[in-house]
Amino acid sequence: MARRSRLKTENNRRVRIWLLFVFLLLLAGFVFGILYRQQLSNMADIWRETFPAETPFVNGDRGTIFDRNFKELARTLERVSLYVRPREVEHISETARVLATTLGLSESELTAKMERDSHLVWLHRDISQEEEDAVAGLELPGIYLHREVARNYPQQEYASHLIGYSENDLGLSGVEHYYNRLLNQDRVRQEDIPAIDLKGLAQTSTKGHDLVLTLDMKIQAILEKYVRSLGEKMGDGRVTSLLLDTEEGKIVAGASYPPFNPNHVWQHQEEILENLFLTPMVVPEEIRKFFQDASFLQLGWEQSTQVYPWSVVSDNVDFASQLRLLERLQLTTDIHVDFSGGKKQATTLPRFEGTGPDLYLGAVPKTALPLKVLLGLTHLLNGGKKIQPHILDRIIERPQQREFFYDVFHNKDIGRNVFPSLVSQELRTLLSMQGQQGTLGSRRLCGETVSLVMNDSGGEYVRDRMGLVVIPAEQPEMILLLVSRDEELLVPESAAVAANSLCEGVDAILPSMVALQQIYRNIADVVEMEESEEHNFKTGTDTETVAVAHGGANAAKPVQIMPDLTGLSLRKGLRLLQSAEVNVTVRGTGRIVAQSPVAGKELEKDSSCILTLTIDAPPEEGMKIKKLQVKESVSD
Repeated sequence: MARRSRLKTENNRRVRIWLLFVFLLLLAGFVFGILYRQQLSNMADIWRETFPAETPFVNGDRGTIFDRNFKELARTLERVSLYVRPREVEHISETARVLATTLGLSESELTAKMERDSHLVWLHRDISQEEEDAVAGLELPGIYLHREVARNYPQQEYASHLIGYSENDLGLSGVEHYYNRLLNQDRVRQEDIPAIDLKGLAQTSTKGHDLVLTLDMKIQAILEKYVRSLGEKMGDGRVTSLLLDTEEGKIVAGASYPPFNPNHVWQHQEEILENLFLTPMVVPEEIRKFFQDASFLQLGWEQSTQVYPWSVVSDNVDFASQLRLLERLQLTTDIHVDFSGGKKQATTLPRFEGTGPDLYLGAVPKTALPLKVLLGLTHLLNGGKKIQPHILDRIIERPQQREFFYDVFHNKDIGRNVFPSLVSQELRTLLSMQGQQGTLGSRRLCGETVSLVMNDSGGEYVRDRMGLVVIPAEQPEMILLLVSRDEELLVPESAAVAANSLCEGVDAILPSMVALQQIYRNIADVVEMEESEEHNFKTGTDTETVAVAHGGANAAKPVQIMPDLTGLSLRKGLRLLQSAEVNVTVRGTGRIVAQSPVAGKELEKDSSCILTLTIDAPPEEGMKIKKLQVKESVSD
């Protein structure tokens, strides 16, 4: 066997040493990244804050959302701000004088900002189109314009639980979430959106789409005022409402209290953002009994194909027949709607313990989503015609303006009868006798329950109220759902009596809502989109108070009060505070677990703000600190 040369052996040893060195270097880098990942992330945040990246505004940005009368509900605007690099300014006093004259700002404040020893200083946020053109024409050294795009909701709190909100071009709830791909110009296949009839096309275009909803902001304003009055009477607790078209399943309006403004959604607690009509609750016996009576009438039809009068029908319970009926009514099955938001429905309902004797009602469920109750009652009273609750009316393709309508059944009536029409007619007679009489021939089914909701900590008392207003009872065209929840019985007894019935004052608002609905049906075919003027996003106006920016990590959000930053990353916390002009002190690394001042406090210019961070802090710890801060603020 030939002997290996010493030179070849040395070369092999050298290669192995280099490979070992590279491996150890990679391993050290990996370990360093794991140990100091938060510090590296903070350094990246600081870099992005110092060197803001522009997001150019183009006409094909996230689509606009309209109501059925083409009133803008969500839109994307260009947001322009002014900043200075002090080291590049040649004549500070002259530059400050010219800018003060052009923008109407204080010359002394501009001078002070330009004299700072910083790489970048923001001079003015959200300038108008005219101001942008004027500054650009000056061509001042060291003065720069920063452009980004901002999502704006001009109707503010109106229908916010249905429209939802978005951030960084990502819909996070409501319509913004459900139709995110259509709004973002993504190519969507017909099988991905089966409820929208693409008229034989295999997929949508990538030129962008605007959405036209079934909402009517005129009716919405009436319902918002009514729901707000109910909420203010209660003091604590939550109230929600939905107005449904019984023929096609269109959501005409929907209001909630307390409301939230999607322009500054970060200032609200998670509970306020939830849809109460998608929250399981105990169904009042007055409403459950109506579903049981419907099952009795249905059983008589199944046995003899004959409709017996409701007053003489047999009250024998047939569980199999009841279960089949409740399933067809979708009272006991999953329901998917296009305004539900990003959260999935809970697979298991919370356990409710009644505080009084329970009425035996067969297989009729004791707990259900209020939306399912609304849908089930609609199926019983609209002639047994199956509908799908929805909020989208059509999509409009840009720039050709081609329209594609929402039609879950694609104009087919096969399989749409879930309940015999003759039995439905008898049920309407029953409703006229059992329901509370209202204006315009309406009837109401209302009830209240007090339950003990069992949870890990033991349980808490909850008072739920539910009301269904059928308009009119003889031939229903719309049904109004009203729901309220008082957790832990926080509402004082006097307020509870004042708001004892959700439907007490509904007669005052029905005529106006019905009239507006009739007017729209007469003019629906001639309603057209109006040309809107292009302008920059600017704070301080009635319809453009605040915007949720999604143009980059540095997108600034106007802040007037201290937002709740608990659980957020340092990057997001700094971004939310960027336009508040406060002095931020950071303690520790990781996620924010404590803040000073507490959420809800007014932020004054140049005031001090302290953020306490902890690496991988468990949510429980953050909540404990947050509760402690609230107690301290109350004691102060």
